[in-house]
Amino acid sequence: MLPVPILLITDQPTLNMLLERVLIGLGYPAKLILCTDHLAEAEQLLQHHLPNLILIDLSIDGIATISFIKQLKKIHPDANVMVSLAQHQTALLFEAIQAGAQGYIFYQHTEAGMVNNIKSILRGGAPIHHVLAQYILSHQVESTPTISTAQLNPPLHLSVIEYEILNLVSTGLHLQQIAEQTSTSLYKIEGTIKSTYRKIAGLKS
Repeated sequence: MLPVPILLITDQPTLNMLLERVLIGLGYPAKLILCTDHLAEAEQLLQHHLPNLILIDLSIDGIATISFIKQLKKIHPDANVMVSLAQHQTALLFEAIQAGAQGYIFYQHTEAGMVNNIKSILRGGAPIHHVLAQYILSHQVESTPTISTAQLNPPLHLSVIEYEILNLVSTGLHLQQIAEQTSTSLYKIEGTIKSTYRKIAGLKS
């Protein structure tokens, strides 16, 4: 049931080994975990192997990597793309989601945290944490009546359930707690987050 093969794009050996260990622990065969530290080689691997799950380290080159994600999603729109970055890089994470990323891993995550975020993607959902939720909510209202500002910061039009979940996450609640509090399945909660990410990807840069 696991999406294979998987492609890791990172130039950090320690992170690479950690991710491989996590993925093997989830049941991925080692021979189906492809690795590279160059975007050019990643393009070749994408063409030859069509990986279904791709994890990209944004430390390679933030701007080039964001452009790479945009092109990747145009060519392989169904590919599951995750990014790895530092926990404080919320604006960069938002850019990655806007480019088409559906999930993320922080360098500061424990192995359990990495596993949870990857599992969220494998379930068809998407992870989120309170700082990102706050950032998304601020982006939604970050427009003024002036045409120029509205074009630079297009508002994010959220559904009632999307707004409610983001508000609850922004207070520090975990998705499982939100599922219990709202009597909604975790699967639906994560699916709603994924829907929110799609809307972010639909915003004009």
